[in-house]
Amino acid sequence: MHNKRSDRMGDEVRRILADLIRRKLSDPRINEHVSLTGVDLSRDLSNARVYYSVYGDEEAREGAALAFEKATGFLRKELASSLRSRKVPRLTFIEDRSIRDGEAIDQLIRQVRQKDLEAAGRQEEEDHEPDSGAGETTA
Repeated sequence: MHNKRSDRMGDEVRRILADLIRRKLSDPRINEHVSLTGVDLSRDLSNARVYYSVYGDEEAREGAALAFEKATGFLRKELASSLRSRKVPRLTFIEDRSIRDGEAIDQLIRQVRQKDLEAAGRQEEEDHEPDSGAGETTA
C-alpha cells in the first residue's frame, strides 16, 4: 500500500531521473525511444523500482536494460545531489511492458476482426449464389 509521501517522492524521483537521463547520460542505448513511466518507492523510501518503456525491437530493449544496469550507480549519485531527502533510494530499473502488451492485444483484435470480415464476406457470397436446384420439379 502506498502513502502520499512515497507517491510524492516517487513522482519527484521520476522527474529528476528523467531530467538526468536527458541531460547527463550519454549512452546511446537510452535515447528518445526510452521513457520513464513510473517509480514505486518502498514504504521506508529505501528502494525505488523505476519503470521504463522502450519503443523498439528486442535489441533496443536489451540494450536499454544493460545501459540502465550500468548507469544505476551514476544515476543514484546524481539523484542524491538533487533530491531533497536525507535518504536516497537504491534504484532498480524494470521494463514496463504494458505498452508492448497493449500493442500485442491490439494486433490480435485486428486479426480477429479481419477474419470476421473475411468470414462475413464468404457468407454473403454464399447467400447470393443462385441455387443450382432452383426451378426443378420432381415428378
